Amino acid sequence: MSIGFAIRYDIPPLARLETNWVPPWLIARVAQHGPMHFRRGEPMDDHHIIGSAAGAFWMVAADGVGSKRMSRFGSEAACRAVDAFLGDRLLAGAVPSRQLLSDAFKAAHEAIQARARQDRADPLDYCTTLCAVLVRGNDIVAASVGDSSLAIGTRKGRGEGEGQAGISLAALCSGPQPSRATYTIADPNWAAYLATSESRSPHVDLIIAATDGANGFFLDHAAGDQNIFRTAWVDHLDERLAALGPLTFVNLFAAFILNQPSENDDDRTLLIAFRPPANHAPPAAKPR
Repeated sequence: MSIGFAIRYDIPPLARLETNWVPPWLIARVAQHGPMHFRRGEPMDDHHIIGSAAGAFWMVAADGVGSKRMSRFGSEAACRAVDAFLGDRLLAGAVPSRQLLSDAFKAAHEAIQARARQDRADPLDYCTTLCAVLVRGNDIVAASVGDSSLAIGTRKGRGEGEGQAGISLAALCSGPQPSRATYTIADPNWAAYLATSESRSPHVDLIIAATDGANGFFLDHAAGDQNIFRTAWVDHLDERLAALGPLTFVNLFAAFILNQPSENDDDRTLLIAFRPPANHAPPAAKPR
């Protein structure tokens, strides 16, 4: 598969808020230029893509390594490659699986190599983490290289604990990490650092993909352990959706970037798929 690298003329955002509807999932994306990069006049290193084809959708996020001068091009190339690969293969009849997502990550690695050859540069100057979630029906497939985070949530009212409010969180996919820095998809040995997961999960109500700057939405770094979840934001998803409605639900995430500073001063990207109650779901979308 060939990925082009045409010059882009669109203006990069300082912050981006957007919601999408892929029944039965209400999807929200939050992207914000990191305060440190902003103060220095440096470009945003994060990149993300949300795509849909053949009854599936996917969320892809990449965090370019700030110390690498071309990392923003690496994060873009990786996301675009995964997006194009999944769209092409799903439309050709492929079924969501760990293998399909692993092959998409291979395409991302190869896209970075191609970009480096085009620029006559070292591929390791394009270092970026990469995480992705692919969903069709109740099938959820995830993959990750690096320190971006993936999590799932279930309403506490399901099964045991009937009548409780809020959402219980669990890690979806967590790859190995070095003691310092992070592994990246640009690394020749990226496959050794790849973590994948696959499940059929009708009980899942929330899927989260986030670069490390956005982890404060659902992880408590003050506790000193990235596996300790915080639910102050996610517990209010149902309540805020009921109050705001789908069209203005995005304001919850505006409140997040206003009131929850990035723990590490980094760019932050937060991608959320939330399964709303039927009485708060948007109308069925008509074909274009």
